[in-house]
Amino acid sequence: MRHLLFILLFVFIVAGRAKASISADSTPVAKLLGLKLHQGFVLVHSRHLRPIRNSYPTGLAFDLAWHKTGQKAWNACHCYPKLGVSLSLWDYDHPDILGHGLISMFYLEPVFGAWRTMSFSIRAAAGFSYQTKPYDEISNPNNLSYSTYIAVALQLGANLHIRLYPHWNLDITTVYNHFSNGGIKLPNKGINWPTAAIGVTRYFTVPNFQNREKKDWRIHSRREGRFEVSTFLAFKEPVSKLFLFSPGLEVKYSRQVSRLSALTLGAEWMYDNGTRYAIELAGRTESPQKGSLAIGHEFLFGKFIFSQQFGFYLYKPYRQGADVYQRYGLIYRISPRFFGGINLKAHRHVADFADFRLGMVF
Repeated sequence: MRHLLFILLFVFIVAGRAKASISADSTPVAKLLGLKLHQGFVLVHSRHLRPIRNSYPTGLAFDLAWHKTGQKAWNACHCYPKLGVSLSLWDYDHPDILGHGLISMFYLEPVFGAWRTMSFSIRAAAGFSYQTKPYDEISNPNNLSYSTYIAVALQLGANLHIRLYPHWNLDITTVYNHFSNGGIKLPNKGINWPTAAIGVTRYFTVPNFQNREKKDWRIHSRREGRFEVSTFLAFKEPVSKLFLFSPGLEVKYSRQVSRLSALTLGAEWMYDNGTRYAIELAGRTESPQKGSLAIGHEFLFGKFIFSQQFGFYLYKPYRQGADVYQRYGLIYRISPRFFGGINLKAHRHVADFADFRLGMVF
């Protein structure tokens, strides 16, 4: 719990810095409130989750956002981006097993065609969730999806906005939702549930979205190439009250290929104390160190970077689990040289661990 609270504090600091930068920026901003009703279904991605098949979660989500409307925002993406926070209440449809949830997230949402009656946006969000019925060996043995009250939540979705009145939009949404504890404590199959939603948005003042001239993004900024080195610390709890920390180092090169996208190539080393614990239990002597290569993609939203990587191990003496992995990250550029962020690493459909990292750009 202490470590999750530390990461939660980091997210709040990032959100606060984002709001402060909006307030300090000369770019005009329109504040808004939103309300949505979600309906979806749980993806049963493992045979161990059969007790929760035919689950249809229902959610009610509240949004508070700052929508940039100025030239500077337009130059960054030929769109008008939102930065906001959301709070959602969920009934997972199996209250005896999955219980209920409260999810709070920080999100980035570029809106395309905002000056039209109908516009389109893409949202990427990350935050934390609180669940009421974690796994218990005696009272709740069928819940293999989560075993902690607090977990990491992620969301990726698309929205259609229909302007009804100058202050009001009707929103139609499809999103993919996920939460898990990042492998901190087992069982941890996580919950994945796509949803469709309908809702309304109200702006406090009438936003002034202009259909500005589209120019080549390289006119306003040179093609960015970043060579960066970051250190990270992953953590997990394989058994109750045994906290294991695993240090690592990543070297990565990122090359911008469009206004909002970059491609990456990285190499990673880590000393996996979770693997060391498994080796000791098995009475083996292999090294717990791991080395890997990964290719990836980044969404570039100013000081924020949302990254996705696919990696494979080149060095892994203890052959346990999958030899490939995915990683999803949210990075905040503290300055042109330094950055910090949170990453979630998964092997196939199972989240392995979360990490927090600091790095430098050269």
